[in-house]
Amino acid sequence: MFSRLEHDISAVLFPKDWAESLKQILLNIYGDKCLKDDKTFEVYGFSYPNEVVLIVSYTGLDKFIAPVTLFVSADLVKETETDKIMDTMFDSAGVFFDTYFATFDKNTENSEEVIWEDYVLDWEETDFSNQKLFYKITRENIGLSMQADLLLGE
Repeated sequence: MFSRLEHDISAVLFPKDWAESLKQILLNIYGDKCLKDDKTFEVYGFSYPNEVVLIVSYTGLDKFIAPVTLFVSADLVKETETDKIMDTMFDSAGVFFDTYFATFDKNTENSEEVIWEDYVLDWEETDFSNQKLFYKITRENIGLSMQADLLLGE
């Protein structure tokens, strides 16, 4: 459902302690922004035989506020070092959120009026640290999407 490629099998969800440790890293870096915005991060990881997907949402504590969600995908082949690719994907998420927050820092006087509009709804390819990655940026609430899938039996 969240993948870039078509798959015949369901994804393997990364462990909660893995996601929580990445969330804590983000909160250590951007904690002041989170407190100011009354928001937090949600982190998800999905693995398929030939693809890995990292999803990081900057979401409001009020669940009715739409998040900013970054999807990062990479191909997996036999020679892929999964720890290295996940580190690269997480680093790319950090670069994205640096850019995201810098948009508001430049306009500190009018930060209430600044709206993030650089969404990318279709997968785009990029090179990051000599690794081919794919990304998209949406307003999707991943937690709600996953709950809906459970209710629908998917």
